[in-house]
Amino acid sequence: MDISRLKVGILHSLIGKNDGVSIVIDQTLKTMVKMMDIPLGNIFYLAGHSPPRLNTTLDDIFWHKNDQNKYIMDHYSETPPEGMEDYILEHALYAKKIIAEFIEENELDIFIAHNSCHPSNFIFAVAVGMYFEERRKEGIMLPRYLLWWHDSHFERRRFSQPNEVVAKYLKYIPGPDVDGIVFINSEQPEFGKKYLDAQKEGDSETYFKRKTCIIPNTCDIPWDWKITQDRGGPLIPPQDQYNKTFYKDIGLLDELEQKGYTIDDAVILLQHTRIVERKRIDIAIDYAVKLCEKFHEEGDKKCVVLLVSGHSGDEHDSYRDTLEDKFNQLKEENELVKKSVILNFGESHILPSREVLVNRKFYAFGDIPSIVAASGGIGTYFSEVEGFGNNLLEMMAMSLPVVLNKYDIFKSDVEPLGFKFAAIEKCELNTKAIDQGYRYFSDEDFRAETIKHNLEVLENMLSHSVLADQLTPLIINLFKYK
Repeated sequence: MDISRLKVGILHSLIGKNDGVSIVIDQTLKTMVKMMDIPLGNIFYLAGHSPPRLNTTLDDIFWHKNDQNKYIMDHYSETPPEGMEDYILEHALYAKKIIAEFIEENELDIFIAHNSCHPSNFIFAVAVGMYFEERRKEGIMLPRYLLWWHDSHFERRRFSQPNEVVAKYLKYIPGPDVDGIVFINSEQPEFGKKYLDAQKEGDSETYFKRKTCIIPNTCDIPWDWKITQDRGGPLIPPQDQYNKTFYKDIGLLDELEQKGYTIDDAVILLQHTRIVERKRIDIAIDYAVKLCEKFHEEGDKKCVVLLVSGHSGDEHDSYRDTLEDKFNQLKEENELVKKSVILNFGESHILPSREVLVNRKFYAFGDIPSIVAASGGIGTYFSEVEGFGNNLLEMMAMSLPVVLNKYDIFKSDVEPLGFKFAAIEKCELNTKAIDQGYRYFSDEDFRAETIKHNLEVLENMLSHSVLADQLTPLIINLFKYK
């Protein structure tokens, strides 16, 4: 089979943004073009929001934070209001119409839906399931439907009690007519098996052997770290002029000056994630405070900065307000926090890529770990729940040591790879993690050895070649077997 001739459609709420799914989509795009020889012009996108890019169709019905999805999330576990079922069906049918037009106009061979197993994308997930149900009943087998399973209602307690109307439509999320599934961790196939055994006729064991695979989040290292190492000096990515004004533009230099510090006095912790509750940024605030206390106990009067690079407002919550309230309370209670700890949200200055709009610079989300690494900082990653850990890999690829919480998938899928981290469990800070974080700043040899080791593991175990090696035979099997 000549994969290079395929026309590929990709659906997700967001494309080309900072969230983990958008990152995987762009990684997959690069892999398809560079390693699978699929022309860029053969790849088409359907989304709610996306920066301008070739072959992209946008409609707000696919946006996961539109009014329709908000309405469903607001009533997900509550007594359904009158007319809820008609409301869902009306908008799902509209989304199905757009999907059909997108597939037919672009003559797609394969349709890759990202997270059509997640209720946050309720309307488009139901629409995809309905479209392929109708298609298969008519005996039409193209395009093949490939689901990229990042997350699901089976994995989140908040989706465990749907009302009767929502439950009726969950059979379409992701739908029984999925031709193949890409999982991102080793726990998800069990959820998929239980769902498909209940929905799909046939030999599920053969299906899972032929038409599913696990592709972890991958991350190529975008700089030649081995040459940098051979030349001596700190093992950090090359810096450029554009990013030199970052700390000034996000207001950090002014905040430091107000407290009597300079950037050279700053100990920077990077929280390189979206601002959502399961990321447990509240633990990162506590860690910043404890690390500040450690520095001052050692007679080194540093100002500890927790820099949050991701955006707020996802998952229909106001977690940023909660974090700011917590930090303000700590400042009232602890004089050291008031004088020597800074919480900085950089989101109003950070976009997926560099932009200059009305004489205002915006910085690329992917560049922030490199900037912090050049300042000798570290990463924090205290997530309670993750599908794998895209942002964790990004920080390591830019030579940041990381202190983290051992979430379940980390323990089953990431930790066995052999990375080195400062770590806690059950989101409970401990002295060892604080001391090791301090050592990343105070012991240059220890820091350099940690960075080098993690770069080696990342290059050997989780480069984009892993994606190509798994995706290529899966796609072949989608067309080889009915």
